Amino acid sequence: MTNEVLSAKMELKELVDEFSNLADVKDAKSQGELFLPDGVLEFQMGFDGEIQNIVGREALVQAFAATINPCKSVYHINGQHTLKFNDDITEAEGTAYCQATLVNVEDGKDVMTTNYVRYADVYAKVDGKWFSKRRRTTFIISDKHVVNG
Repeated sequence: MTNEVLSAKMELKELVDEFSNLADVKDAKSQGELFLPDGVLEFQMGFDGEIQNIVGREALVQAFAATINPCKSVYHINGQHTLKFNDDITEAEGTAYCQATLVNVEDGKDVMTTNYVRYADVYAKVDGKWFSKRRRTTFIISDKHVVNG
């Protein structure tokens, strides 16, 4: 494995982790900036679920904000991350796993939703910087319950 590939792997792991960290502090605008201007977010419930698309940085920011801003708290834990690069290391495909926990107030009670997520990502390196080109978010398991109820 070349130094260039090792460097790209570290940079892309940082990109994936930064996306989650920004969600935890509810910074949807900065999350959107991790995508190309015409970036795509696809999401589905389960591997057989209907795929829905959000296209473009502005729409992505709005979608991220609509998800995280109402939350009382947001917490992500990232797991394994595998990558495959094209020959000139300017594009990559990756698979990443994440446990995303959201706490909202419903009927005066804290309700925690924990999502177990698999991301299928496509990345592009533009002007020396990596961006998300497409991210498919598959919610494998979703668990919702009252906290300290």
